[in-house]
Amino acid sequence: MDESFTPGSDDAARDARHRPLFVVGVDGSDSGRAALCQAADEAARADADILCVHVRPQPSLGELTALVAPGAALISRDCRDLMEMQAWLDSVQILDPTGRAWEFAVVSGRPEKRLREMTIARHGDALFVGQSVRSGRWSRWFHRCPARRLARSREYPVHLATTAP
Repeated sequence: MDESFTPGSDDAARDARHRPLFVVGVDGSDSGRAALCQAADEAARADADILCVHVRPQPSLGELTALVAPGAALISRDCRDLMEMQAWLDSVQILDPTGRAWEFAVVSGRPEKRLREMTIARHGDALFVGQSVRSGRWSRWFHRCPARRLARSREYPVHLATTAP
């Protein structure tokens, strides 16, 4: 999965765009930063542009029960805002020094669904996502990792960047 990128011959799918486009899922976490660093390194080798996509989680149960506990909605919203700001700040700190062209987009929904949609809609050549290594006997059953679901894609290459637990 983590092989180097080599531009394909299907230039018609890219329309007028001449450079490859790498889509990176960023969320302000260590694994998101690892994916961003990996994408920046690959983009330098392939002369590619980068699209950083932050997926805002859907409202939590705390927000849905705001009538019972109004403070829960504010705390949940603040946490999502902080995650978004951290993702943007990581993108600026990692990508600006490279001098590469990059964009930042924010969408809402399920991460694996929205990252897939953005990659296809923008004719992305590769998707970079972070994956935290989960240890423990039950982690495989209870941690529904978007990176694992995306890695099964056959539509575009998916690069998984892992970090230590």
